[in-house]
Amino acid sequence: MVPINLHQLYYFWVIAKSGSITAATKCLFLNQSTLSKQLKQLEKSLGKHLFTRTRHGVALTGEGRLAFTYCERIFPQAEELVALLRGDAAARAPTIRLAVSRSIARDKVLLLTRFIKGLEERVSVRVVSGTSDDLLEMFSRRTVDIILSDTDLSSSLGRDCRARLVASIPHYFLASARLKDKAFPGVLGRMPLILRSADNPVRKEVDYFLRRNKIVPRIVAELDNPDLILAMVLAGEGIGALDPLAIQHLIQRGRIVKLHARPLGLRENLWLLCSQQPGAIEQVQAVVHTLMSKFRLTPGH
Repeated sequence: MVPINLHQLYYFWVIAKSGSITAATKCLFLNQSTLSKQLKQLEKSLGKHLFTRTRHGVALTGEGRLAFTYCERIFPQAEELVALLRGDAAARAPTIRLAVSRSIARDKVLLLTRFIKGLEERVSVRVVSGTSDDLLEMFSRRTVDIILSDTDLSSSLGRDCRARLVASIPHYFLASARLKDKAFPGVLGRMPLILRSADNPVRKEVDYFLRRNKIVPRIVAELDNPDLILAMVLAGEGIGALDPLAIQHLIQRGRIVKLHARPLGLRENLWLLCSQQPGAIEQVQAVVHTLMSKFRLTPGH
């Protein structure tokens, strides 16, 4: 006999994935008081607190993270078993759960997803994005298989985390071709700047360059989305620091100009991160292993 109520354990798993009891009620079609009671009974039977309550919902305790890790093995495999018995081929196809920093441009994310699909045609990819804190939380809950980040998060992710640098991409100051004053670097103090948010690694390099050259910037936008920065640069709203290789077609058409010929040391480093997940689906493990050993974004992508 299984010495645990699997219904209650399933409710715990859904609450953990949802982030709050309130959110979980919508998935489980149970009212909040019933769900809270089931959770308390589970915690009592285990003799451990699985959650701490926060202003935003619930957070896993150490014991809760351990329980969640096992639930991530138990319930997805149970769903696969049902699909197998029902002969549902589409449902049997494994899914790679990919989390990406929201400040990474879409072309780089698409290159990664295409690489994954090229490794195993039956594998599907589910992509979510977020801040570094969001990625750390998803990783701790084991709700993702692999992370593409513009920051090396391995020191915050524990001993079982693997990290690999897969790209180091030079960034240049770019402007609309309509910009008349191209005297660099002085133009950076005379024209509006459209930059990444203050904690972004590329932004920190930009700030250092401006300070070193004694330039007082006029910043009109601080954005995490590089595609929005590009749109504003194209509209003539200011100067941005971007990857020119990703928009080479716009440079060739004369819509965008590079304000300097040589690189300035502004670089976007991209990291793949994963952890050991005992019991993970064999095909998923194989894809993650190949990504960690072979995938790389190279110049000229």
